[in-house]
Amino acid sequence: MNTRTPLTALTLAASIGISHAGMVVFENTGSLGALDFYDPNFGNVIFGQSLDITRAAGAQPKVGETPAGSVFFMHIRDLNGDFIWIGTGSVTNTVESTDPTRIPIPLAPEGIDYFGPQSFGDGESIDSGANFVEGWRPVHGYNDLTGLPGVFTVEDTFTIGIEFEQDDGIHYGFATFDLSYSVLGGVVDVDIVPTFWGYNDVAGEAAVVIPAPAGVLPLLGLSFGVTRRRR
Repeated sequence: MNTRTPLTALTLAASIGISHAGMVVFENTGSLGALDFYDPNFGNVIFGQSLDITRAAGAQPKVGETPAGSVFFMHIRDLNGDFIWIGTGSVTNTVESTDPTRIPIPLAPEGIDYFGPQSFGDGESIDSGANFVEGWRPVHGYNDLTGLPGVFTVEDTFTIGIEFEQDDGIHYGFATFDLSYSVLGGVVDVDIVPTFWGYNDVAGEAAVVIPAPAGVLPLLGLSFGVTRRRR
């Protein structure tokens, strides 16, 4: 049976060469079910499940909960097309990229610069010096001007930086996701699967991005059809 075991950086140091006091990380080896994406299209009622980086896969929030340390993806359809945005729970922020991605939209066919989430590499530190901002980061945009499968602001595997507030202060963490898509009958289905995440349980200290160990095998993701409603 697959399990989620919290691992400290000291436990991982021998195998990956990265150690940082206070780091607690969790892996998804495949038994974590799909995250229900947040969808505000129906009367602006928010549905969906967030990923809380302070919890193991088997103890994730219930649908509709966005506790501190949580991130989620939202599918929004408007006059500009279909977009996936990454958002945050309470008292949580993510790191915004300083490199824009130009996405054409019907109101601006020449394109608008969107700033997606910054992706961090293995061994990088995430602390107060990062470009933390409130609000939403675009992950994917689709409309007739972008063509199939649309425009992504992230790679197939990407790691985001997260800060969140607890009673003892600000904590820093990361979450790594796998992204894939398929096109069938003119419909684009996007899957975003959490594979590895963690945080520093010492307030104010940097989080170190620890690579997912071999054998992390996500099975299910978050998906939507850009030319139809999934719900």
